[in-house]
Amino acid sequence: MKTGKSIDWWWIGIICVATFLRIFRIGTLTEFLGDQGRTMLTMRDFLEGGIVPIIGPSTLSGHNVGPMFYYLLVPGYPGGPIGTSLWVALLGVLAVVVMYETARLMFGLWPARLSALLWAVSPLIVFADRVIWEPNLVPLFAALYIYLLYRVHMHWFRWAWVSLGAVVGILVQLHYPNVFFIGLTGLYLVGSMVFRLRNVTYTLKAITLWSVGLILMMMPFFIYEYANGFKNIAGVTSIIIGSGDITLGKRAMLGHVVDYAFRVFGQVLPYMRLTIAPWLISAWMLFVIVFPSKKNLFFSLWFFGGLVSMGKYTEVVYDHYLNFLTPAPFLLIGSVVYSVRNTSWKNVVYGFVLLLCVLQLMQTDVFARGSNDIARVKAAVTEIKTIAGESPFSFTLISSRSYSDLHYRYYMGVMNVNPVSFADTTYRKFMLVCDRAECPSVSEITTLTDLAILCYEQHCKEFYPKLPIQKEWKYQSDVPLRANGGQLGRLYIFDRR
Repeated sequence: MKTGKSIDWWWIGIICVATFLRIFRIGTLTEFLGDQGRTMLTMRDFLEGGIVPIIGPSTLSGHNVGPMFYYLLVPGYPGGPIGTSLWVALLGVLAVVVMYETARLMFGLWPARLSALLWAVSPLIVFADRVIWEPNLVPLFAALYIYLLYRVHMHWFRWAWVSLGAVVGILVQLHYPNVFFIGLTGLYLVGSMVFRLRNVTYTLKAITLWSVGLILMMMPFFIYEYANGFKNIAGVTSIIIGSGDITLGKRAMLGHVVDYAFRVFGQVLPYMRLTIAPWLISAWMLFVIVFPSKKNLFFSLWFFGGLVSMGKYTEVVYDHYLNFLTPAPFLLIGSVVYSVRNTSWKNVVYGFVLLLCVLQLMQTDVFARGSNDIARVKAAVTEIKTIAGESPFSFTLISSRSYSDLHYRYYMGVMNVNPVSFADTTYRKFMLVCDRAECPSVSEITTLTDLAILCYEQHCKEFYPKLPIQKEWKYQSDVPLRANGGQLGRLYIFDRR
């Protein structure tokens, strides 16, 4: 990156910091649980088995998104879970670049530097950028959406409108709350006509080009939906419409807005507390009043419109549901830096944002112990293969952070280990894997009467089946799972009575 004729060393430094935080010790720090195992199994069927996915992962609501996430992971798959995590981390670095370019285009050099640096060192974003999970790519494409929207706002570009539609098509396939960007695009086009920035002819052309990009990106998913009666699209639409019919009291809605704003602000500010969120919301509104601009108004409609939309959702709103709002506060900080550039507050604001960057950097987990998930799973599968040999066996997990055992099943496939169903009555060995470093004692294990079996069918039909382990099985021995110089878990072996 060059500024004029000179190299922008700030840009280079920011990218180096972002890259280091995301890829250093990635094999130790990345999370590899059931969702990641599911993804790797699908990628294996895709790239080794020739089964092209036209449907994506299942969401907590029971509906499937599109398959775009799997297509985006193709470059990283040859490296296995670590290679795929590394590719996701590099996409996280790309998000820093997109944030820099977006802020530079909107506000100039220093707002871009400070906004991108704050993004680069955010502990929550750094952690997410290492993990193979579709919601974690949303901030990248949300930032890219804003970049492209601003490009078409400044100048007419056919390719930019097509690209904008394509980006929305990708976002919708990463997580359903991102349908908000369809409404945001419509709001922008209506606003452009209301403020006489664009005429009807321009708007119709823009809608056509945007729709082409959207349809092209979603074509595989549309093919699946057509063949299956549009069950996912209809299901999600009913949820959205049903949420729109719900009327919340002012106090309840305000509580939701403050809670969700607190979670999004937590990606920007260190030591964030729920009690601080109302003050930040008030400061945001005051800033927009003091420094009114179309950009600040758009950021506010995006951010608060998104918060209110999610506030109407009747189910639990998890943190990753709000990822489509991630770029908004970073861009607003860029707007603040831009707004004070010619005032006596300039150095104070610059220094404050740099202090935030230092505090956020201090909270990153780059030198933490790490979960060692990949090493644990590989060690456990290696031990199981050695103990079971050619004999049939079954297994499950205990003390796991995962809701399924697909991360183990992925590595079992890699090592040619083939467990049978726990309901099969012919196998003689049962392996119980403690899926974390701190494990139950043998006495705690042997006093269990029933054991919940982690299943991998969709939502396990809402419950885990039970194995009467004390009645049907006898404890034989246990083996510590060691890797990277430490104990990462434990394997308990049982024989059938």
